[in-house]
Amino acid sequence: MTLDFRKNHNHRQFTHCPSCGHPGLTRDSIKSFCCKTCGFLFFLNCAAAAMALIIDDKNQLLVTRRKYDPARGSLDLPGGFTEPGDGIEESLKREIKEELNLEVTGLSYLCSFPNLYPYRSVTYPITDMAFTCRVNGFDDIRSGDDVTGFEFIPIPELAPGLFGMASARKVIQYLKCRGCDARGM
Repeated sequence: MTLDFRKNHNHRQFTHCPSCGHPGLTRDSIKSFCCKTCGFLFFLNCAAAAMALIIDDKNQLLVTRRKYDPARGSLDLPGGFTEPGDGIEESLKREIKEELNLEVTGLSYLCSFPNLYPYRSVTYPITDMAFTCRVNGFDDIRSGDDVTGFEFIPIPELAPGLFGMASARKVIQYLKCRGCDARGM
């Protein structure tokens, strides 16, 4: 999918007003829809998601395999969406616990990228944020939640093309271009 953030990707999916039910919902902007009948405005604002770069003592990045679409089976960085009432850091810690049974002991913001996340018939605009993370060790690591597995890849061997989501590819590219490992950032 080409990431074109100037167009509204959901104009064919959203046709009926959620307020009055009239079939006159029309695209108002790249992120909003307006009902011609009652004037209701519906906004599809960016969701927030976080990704973790976790490096072991051999300078290998911990990556996961996606359990579900989009990009099922491809490599990904551990993490996920924020939930209502959570800050981005709390969400990332929760996701790492759910996906890998690891406790995050420290994290630091690295970078962010826009993303489009197609799920069923809706394309969601996302702001993906990447954090370098320290964990309490790998003794209790196990796959859970929405990952089918995990592996450690030496940073010099990372290939962005192996990652299914555009924002994860960008984060890997960013990491490799910086020429350093995520532990020392």
